Amino acid sequence: MKSLIRQLHNGLAEEKVKKQFETILDEADYADVFLMEMQLIQEGMPKEVIQELCDTHTRVLKKHLDLQETPQTMPGHPVHTFIEENKALVKTIKMIQLLGEEINKMQDEDDAFPKMQQIHSYMNELMDVEKHYRRKEFLLFPYFEKKNLPGPPTVMWGKHDEVRESLKETLNGLAQIKAISAAEARAYLQLAILPTTAAIEEMIYKEEKILLPTALDLLTEQEWYEICTQSDEIGYCIYAPEFEWRPEGETYKQTRKTQSPGDRIQMSTGSFNLEELIAVFKTLPFDLTFVDKEDVVRYFSPGRDRVFSRSRAILGRKVQYCHPPKSVHIVNKILKDFKNGTEKQAKFWINRSGRFIFIAYYALQDEQGAYAGTLEVTQDLTELRALSGEQRLLKYDEKN
Repeated sequence: MKSLIRQLHNGLAEEKVKKQFETILDEADYADVFLMEMQLIQEGMPKEVIQELCDTHTRVLKKHLDLQETPQTMPGHPVHTFIEENKALVKTIKMIQLLGEEINKMQDEDDAFPKMQQIHSYMNELMDVEKHYRRKEFLLFPYFEKKNLPGPPTVMWGKHDEVRESLKETLNGLAQIKAISAAEARAYLQLAILPTTAAIEEMIYKEEKILLPTALDLLTEQEWYEICTQSDEIGYCIYAPEFEWRPEGETYKQTRKTQSPGDRIQMSTGSFNLEELIAVFKTLPFDLTFVDKEDVVRYFSPGRDRVFSRSRAILGRKVQYCHPPKSVHIVNKILKDFKNGTEKQAKFWINRSGRFIFIAYYALQDEQGAYAGTLEVTQDLTELRALSGEQRLLKYDEKN
């Protein structure tokens, strides 16, 4: 296998090595592909060279890899979450491809801007892949390193960076578009958008056919549990797990530091224990969302009647990618003014399905007065605006 890869790197045509590879792989499996790349790196082949031809390797090996089934695990298991995220990414990519097909059917001079705006929104959603990649890089790859298999994850990390750069450049390009014809849109699709989505799909294929099956053979249940307990801190990609997974049959060590329910969180005007604090945030008559000083969404309150629904998949995501492209400039303006200290709050109100919705953003400051993040507060004021007179006697709301 290594000999054939070296020939491939030296310029031998793919078609000439495919049959030989297929013959060899009849007696090998995905783990041998992984080990082969690792040994090539150990023997002096630069990882950049392997990274450059990584997609070529996959194409040559595709007939064999196609026979490899997608790993099956319990809901909540890190591998299950990775695969569900991949399904969500593919669904978003399919929507982009459908819009591309609609643009292809348009006349050259037709206005394609509305459809490109839709594509822009879906490309924003794909930026969520950053959390998927970070969980691989910071939680999964270290176990390969501990088991003396650092090479292939290093190559894959390099491919992650290529996708990141491609996404960034594509979104920057989309942000500059103010008007575009169908002919121009088709050109941009072929030049930037479709190559970017193809790179994400290629990474999904490598994960499900090589990386994750190898990882399942390599890691213990305890190690998967350690990955599971640390995943929330990084966040999830479009999809968020609905179930908590724990290995069966044994008591596993908890690796994440958590606040004990009995411990009190001391503040300048009093204290809460963890359960009390959670109850308070669940009961507040308005919705809260916290964005840290790096523009990353870190928290949203879990009220039963939220005005705008939230999923845990937004946690760890840049706030700019949580808004439609047409309003991102407003988000950036608010954040810039908050960080500069020129403004401390921004207020909006809208009518939504007959309800009067009030939305306010507040700049947070630490004890030294430095910018510490932004708090979004959203409240349905429909009933409050309708109040008149006084109510001095106890009277419960009928709906409660």
